[in-house]
Amino acid sequence: MAEITNEKMERLHRSGALLSKSWLVFAHPDLKAQWEDLHKQSGMDLIKQDATAAAKIDGDVSAKFAHAFSGFSKLASARSELETTLKANVLSYISKGYVLGFGYELPRSVSSDPVAIPKAAWTGKCDWEKGTLSFRGLEFVDVRLTTNRIYNEILERSFLDCTPERAVGRPSIAKDIQTAIHALYEAGEIDTDASQKSHFSKAQRWLKLNRPNLDPISYETFRKNFSPFFNDLKKNKKQ
Repeated sequence: MAEITNEKMERLHRSGALLSKSWLVFAHPDLKAQWEDLHKQSGMDLIKQDATAAAKIDGDVSAKFAHAFSGFSKLASARSELETTLKANVLSYISKGYVLGFGYELPRSVSSDPVAIPKAAWTGKCDWEKGTLSFRGLEFVDVRLTTNRIYNEILERSFLDCTPERAVGRPSIAKDIQTAIHALYEAGEIDTDASQKSHFSKAQRWLKLNRPNLDPISYETFRKNFSPFFNDLKKNKKQ
């Protein structure tokens, strides 16, 4: 395993997305598009439209007032619900090891180096706007998140340079699949008691997050790359 020097830790921290922006940075493209669509809608325009319509309906002042803000309330609610979903997704990525957190532990001085934030700390209090995390007396500030791919590139993990003995399909796809498999293994996501096919969706999620420009892979392509690794794990478990 490559040594995590202070210089590499600094690079890992600098490479990360600010916690306050991470839930959009790591959002699935479809959800990000949904977020952008919601913010293209003008709350003030909705209020003006609904206020005009409210003036034409029968009812008391409270009913007209409620109608005037109905569109704006629905828009605000939709934005809030989607934001909650996106933040929950990021926490899920962290728990599965797809995204890693780095920050400074308090008390912080000018000579302090950033540290890796343990997964368990993310069950604590996360202040997305301030970019801080609190957990059982530990306080982290200037929190940033980076992907497993960037982490491995900076640390120059050996498996990133490994190619299977018999490349399947285009070499670039085989290499990306192998990287995903090793990332899942290190995150404890490979269960030898489960079927090989049950791991396909996990690999797809990892590739979508860490290789967004890669074309979707078929199960057969995944199986040909995953099967030797999976079978070796099962054999080693029985020994």
